[in-house]
Amino acid sequence: MPLPRSARSSLTSLRRGVLALFVGGCCQAEENWPLVVPADRAAECAGALSRGRERSGGAALASPFTVFNWNVQKAGHTDLVREFAAFANKADLIFLQEAVPLRKAQVAIEQSFADAFVRGYVQNEIETGVLTLARVPHTVHCHLTALEPWLRTPKATSITLYPLEDTGETLLTVNLHAINFSLGVEAYRAQLTQAGDLIAAHPGPVIFAGDLNSWSGARQEILDLMTSQLQLKAIPFAPDHRTTSFGRPLDHIYVRGLAWQFTQSIPVTTSDHNPLFATLRRSIR
Repeated sequence: MPLPRSARSSLTSLRRGVLALFVGGCCQAEENWPLVVPADRAAECAGALSRGRERSGGAALASPFTVFNWNVQKAGHTDLVREFAAFANKADLIFLQEAVPLRKAQVAIEQSFADAFVRGYVQNEIETGVLTLARVPHTVHCHLTALEPWLRTPKATSITLYPLEDTGETLLTVNLHAINFSLGVEAYRAQLTQAGDLIAAHPGPVIFAGDLNSWSGARQEILDLMTSQLQLKAIPFAPDHRTTSFGRPLDHIYVRGLAWQFTQSIPVTTSDHNPLFATLRRSIR
């Protein structure tokens, strides 16, 4: 299948002492770039994104590029590392949910990926969260968290900003693992609204994706209303192998200012969610 690769830049300065398969953390680069906004200062994210949009220079994401989204179910399956490595080689931008730090990473992730991890909950001293990986460095990374009403554990959202090649624009990405267990939909609505406010303020292309836990009509209605107001379009998959609950798909990729050339959902046995691929290009206005 035609899955193009953006030109890779040198990212050796981004290597950690131990690179994890689903690694945590962001580090401040030279001259305080990337701008990193932790969860306890989430209100500063809008300002950081504004400054990031004004920054020029550095490696940029070329069009077309391939996006890969997957809830990896805490990386519990023994074959998941191998399968993830094969999928990652075909992608330029990766959104993972239920990402878990593993020390097997260097055999699974090429070191040309820049990582942006946001910790969600911790169980038995093991962190899980959302991880965004890209072939080019992000200029801004914001950590957002929302509390599961029943479990009282955090659900994470990773906001990243990337320069786009030859356009002078920036790409805003939102990698979100939605609240799952709640009475009513207010907590769900609030989590989506927090991300939606940042999308509304962004003038350029947007990717909004993740495990959105849209398993009820009320949840899907909230999601449909928000994405419509933000002019985000749902990427279709045919055949559609997305994981469902109560007959509704849980995983989604929405875009604005981008068009899709190729999409695929792939049945797997290594996670309870099936991965999604989409090859995207800047849409013509």
